[in-house]
Amino acid sequence: MKTFLVLLLLVPSLSLAEIYNGTLIDAHSQKGSLISAELLSKKINEVDVDYTLLSFRQSPSKIKQDLKIIQNSTNDKVRYLIPTKLFKFTQKNSDPKLLINELNKFVTNMKKSKIDYVGFGEIIVQHAPHNHKKLKYEGINKDLSSKRITGAIDIVLGDKKPVILHVELNDYEDDSKKILKQLIDLAKRNPNDNFLLMHMAQIEFDEAALIIKQTNNIHFITSHADNETFMRMKNKEKGHSQSGWINIFDEYNNLKKNWIDLMNENPRRFVLALDNVFDGHWLRGYATRVFIWRKALSSLDKQTALLIACGNANDYFKLDIKCLEERSQF
Repeated sequence: MKTFLVLLLLVPSLSLAEIYNGTLIDAHSQKGSLISAELLSKKINEVDVDYTLLSFRQSPSKIKQDLKIIQNSTNDKVRYLIPTKLFKFTQKNSDPKLLINELNKFVTNMKKSKIDYVGFGEIIVQHAPHNHKKLKYEGINKDLSSKRITGAIDIVLGDKKPVILHVELNDYEDDSKKILKQLIDLAKRNPNDNFLLMHMAQIEFDEAALIIKQTNNIHFITSHADNETFMRMKNKEKGHSQSGWINIFDEYNNLKKNWIDLMNENPRRFVLALDNVFDGHWLRGYATRVFIWRKALSSLDKQTALLIACGNANDYFKLDIKCLEERSQF
């Protein structure tokens, strides 16, 4: 809350009425090996996020210890998402049978250890290459019929959890029509399950409207679709990472009118997340993104804002928390 007050003071023309002050859940972020559990906990405590659903991208042997430190240090503000992209899952030439066997064993171990979890982290279907000092990665371009993807989806659905899919429709534009059709078919084959698309799937507005019209159970995770991400990526050299992010904000950090209308008309179809991945995401820009989103949420209908910020994640992940439209004042 302290960071929120500092940011509010930096924008003196902004009134409290123009800031969403309800419960806010970050429905997907990640801890890697380059940030300690203690420092990550400190950043969560400093920033105005009420709950974080956290996955891990580090050695499996260290997850239990780090999760315990984080949950204790943040006063139980963090819920665990079992990572799906360990064991070389994102390497394009890995043996899919071996990958799924390893993931099954890891999930079984979590259950035997009585580690409480609310869902699973993103399943990587497509991911652009990275040429960055913190990540050298050749990229991957699978589809929803790939054995590793169907196997991971089956594990998540078998556990009655929502499926988070990472597809990049812009970075792999040549395959976008195929992926869109596969997503719609997947949703229709599993009408009682929920599918969440990381980073809005880099989807264009008309494609989002199409998915909403043709399905009832595909939802859009808002991560990396804002001005903070847009400016950060604009300053990077081409080829360092994804270049296909969409931006649903205008230059003044306001949600674009067409997205406001789509969200108000379909409030159950969007889920707020920030998806901090690298240490830099946690250490720089985190508070800014939270502030941008709290401001943006205030432009939506009150019930829409509450659902996107809290209610939808609460329902889909069965968090059993109370989503408040207005928290107590500071």
